[in-house]
Amino acid sequence: MRHFVLLAAAATLLVSCGDPELSINVTETRPLTLYDQDYPGDLKDQPPVTWRRIPGTKFRIINYLAGKDGPVEIFLGESSGDVLGNANRWLGQFGLTPLQSQEFLGKMQMMDREAFIVEAKGTYVPGMGRPNQENSALIGVIRPSGSNIITLKMIGPADEVEAMREEFFQYVQSFTPIDVANLPDPEKS
Repeated sequence: MRHFVLLAAAATLLVSCGDPELSINVTETRPLTLYDQDYPGDLKDQPPVTWRRIPGTKFRIINYLAGKDGPVEIFLGESSGDVLGNANRWLGQFGLTPLQSQEFLGKMQMMDREAFIVEAKGTYVPGMGRPNQENSALIGVIRPSGSNIITLKMIGPADEVEAMREEFFQYVQSFTPIDVANLPDPEKS
C-alpha cells in the first residue's frame, strides 16, 4: 500500500510539471457566441453589465437576474404555439382578459423580423408551486421563427421592471445571429 501511495504522488508530480515549450499562446479573437457560453443556438446577445447570468433551464435558454430592490428575471426561450396563444397565457398569469387578436399588441423589430410586445401589471401568478407576487410587471417580446416562436420576458417588481424598460428594449435589439458556418475553424488555425 505504501508503494502505491508513493507511486501515485510521483505520478501526480510528473503530470503537474508541464514543459514550458508546450505552452500555447492564443492571439486570435472572434465574437463570443451563445455556443461559447453553453447556450444552444447561434445567437449573440449583449446584456447590460448589471445583469447576472444564471444557468439556463429546459425552457430558459438564456437566463439573467437583475434589479436593485427585488429580483427581476429576464429570460429567452423557444417554444411552439403562436403569438396570440403565448401572449394570452402571459396575460392570464396576471389575471387579465385574453386578447382576441394580436393586432392589439405592440410591435418592434427583433433580428430583422417583426416581433410583438406584451405588457402586464398586477399580481403575477407564476404557477408550478411558486408563490404569487403582488405589484409585479411583465414586458415580453414574442418573435415568430419558422415553426416555433422566440420569447423574451422580463418579470419582477413593477417599479424595477419600469426602471429597466429602456434597458430591456436595448437588449432586445442586441440579438444578432451568428453565421456559424463562417466562424474560423479552430482545427485549421
